[in-house]
Amino acid sequence: MKRTSTLILLLLITNILLAQTYKLKSPNGKLLAKIEVNNRLTYSISNNGNEIVTPSGIAMHTSAFTESDFLGKHTVTFDSTNRMVKLLWGPQSEIVESFNNLTLNYSNGVSVEFRCYNEGFAWRVVSALDREVIVYNETGEFNIPTSATVYFPEVNGFLTPFEVNYLPKSMQTIADGTLGLTPFMYKTPSGELVVISESNLFEYPGMFIRKDAGNSIKAVFPHYPKKEKQELPGRLHLVKWPQISRMVVKKTENFIAKSNGNRSYPWRVVMIAQNDAEILQNNLVYLLADEPKIDFSWVKPGKVVWDWYHNWNLQGVDFMPGINTQTYKYMIDFAAKNGIEYINIDDGWAKLWNFNRVNPNLNLEEVIAYAKSKGVKVFIWAMWNTIDKDFTANLDMFSRMGVSGLKVDFFDRADQRIVDFVNKLAEECAKRKLLLNLHGMYKPTGITRTFPNIVNIEGVLGLEYNKFSDKCTPTHNLTIPFVRNVVGPMDYTPGSMRHVTPEQFVKSWENPHSMTTRAQQMAMYIVYHGGVQMLADSPTLYEKDSIALNFLSGVPVTWDKTIALEGKVGENIAIARKYGNKWYIGCMTASNEHEFNINLNFVDDREYSMTIISEGKTDDELLLNSEVTDKNGIHSFKVKPRSGLVIILE
Repeated sequence: MKRTSTLILLLLITNILLAQTYKLKSPNGKLLAKIEVNNRLTYSISNNGNEIVTPSGIAMHTSAFTESDFLGKHTVTFDSTNRMVKLLWGPQSEIVESFNNLTLNYSNGVSVEFRCYNEGFAWRVVSALDREVIVYNETGEFNIPTSATVYFPEVNGFLTPFEVNYLPKSMQTIADGTLGLTPFMYKTPSGELVVISESNLFEYPGMFIRKDAGNSIKAVFPHYPKKEKQELPGRLHLVKWPQISRMVVKKTENFIAKSNGNRSYPWRVVMIAQNDAEILQNNLVYLLADEPKIDFSWVKPGKVVWDWYHNWNLQGVDFMPGINTQTYKYMIDFAAKNGIEYINIDDGWAKLWNFNRVNPNLNLEEVIAYAKSKGVKVFIWAMWNTIDKDFTANLDMFSRMGVSGLKVDFFDRADQRIVDFVNKLAEECAKRKLLLNLHGMYKPTGITRTFPNIVNIEGVLGLEYNKFSDKCTPTHNLTIPFVRNVVGPMDYTPGSMRHVTPEQFVKSWENPHSMTTRAQQMAMYIVYHGGVQMLADSPTLYEKDSIALNFLSGVPVTWDKTIALEGKVGENIAIARKYGNKWYIGCMTASNEHEFNINLNFVDDREYSMTIISEGKTDDELLLNSEVTDKNGIHSFKVKPRSGLVIILE
């Protein structure tokens, strides 16, 4: 017994002596990451001494290296970076990137790179191996503090449209094994807001999460597809609805990824803010992505007249509206008259499975030529799997058509097959100078930095849900800016012109209403960001409201500067964005009235004309007021529940 005890003690002493701990601080010294190599590789993060992530494991099991290789002999390198990053388009025109970097270099050609920013922490695995590497599993743990409030984006499986509510819960109320999406958000007991996601996703599946025992969240990944089929109604061409005609995985391989071993794997990103509002200016997902390799100066962001949300419902016209030539010419005239850069031709212009079988009521060539004559550009809708049937020929066809962009839909997966397709699609469309708006798509992973021709991504429960669900609530609208829009552009498709209270709400395919006021819908064009923004409702409804239409005609979609003025997840938000010499401020509320105190000390030292668009006596009414102000101005505005406010300074 004594000999056994002595042996155990010697082993413990040996482990302690062999354990190696490295500390990595943020440039401002507030964040501290501890990386420990002991019986496994772990990291932990604290902010001013407050726990953000408790010790959590990192590893990979592959055909070339396994978990034990992350415990082997290694060297350590430290370095720091401080640089200015220019954006082609986005929430600002430039970002200061500053971080400290630590790399563990193993003798087998594998390394793990860690970065600590003032805004968060990230790590990735890098391998320098000249052969194919198959990844069977990745260990990525996020052990969060006890009593944290989590916004768990639960899904039923890896086949998902990536459209969820983020509802606050305690970890104890979530069953072990529950699957969720990233980004994933939680609030620590000490008040920090944390968003977990990933960046630089290439030749690898997208990261999901799974609730594990205690307060543990673990990364999980869809396996590589072995066999896939279009769902039966689609294969038989029995229906015209793409949502039941998707390409689904029937069998999978026993691995999650395969690629050349000379590569870097995706970044795992922990975005950290001292308070709710601060997370709104976090750009880590973008900064960690690869820079573009070709010229994208031809990419032009803008607004889009959308057809599908309002079901092609034009009122008071002298023709039968629908998917036809007259309707799209009306939309083009509306866009041209009001300075809207694009129109969208959505589902229904051709058969789902054959782009050559164009709707007989639509002269597509005439419509595109008419748009060109009016200075309006065209997006056209397609299912990804129809494009994939004859990939090169289909992209060449769209290019010859003269469209400027593709709205590609119903990916509904994030396995490596889909990720590879998305990256190939972005690259090949760039060669043809085609823009992309991706729907039914996983969240942004910095891809809009690598391929700026991807001008928006859905991956959000957006306005369209008013057609078939009651999930698009005011609370939801005031949650997604803090989690989903933080990781990249978000095609929520705002602009509803029909409004009811949550108590009055009834879903309607033909006549959808929002649970907000019109003032909140206007504010969304400032609060939400993306390279293209839809005008979701009918042009004839916009034409009846000159205040709304004048604002929508002039509001930009890309910005020079962004400042988060205040915000509380699920309750209220105020954001200021600058474009040129103008400032735009958007304020929104959820279930409660809120008084916004707007201090203009961030603007230039000069006199401004301040235009205020606010809620009128009814949900459908907008009021317009103006006054003169300057940087010493402090203005208070009471905004009613589920409403909004727009301020323009010029």
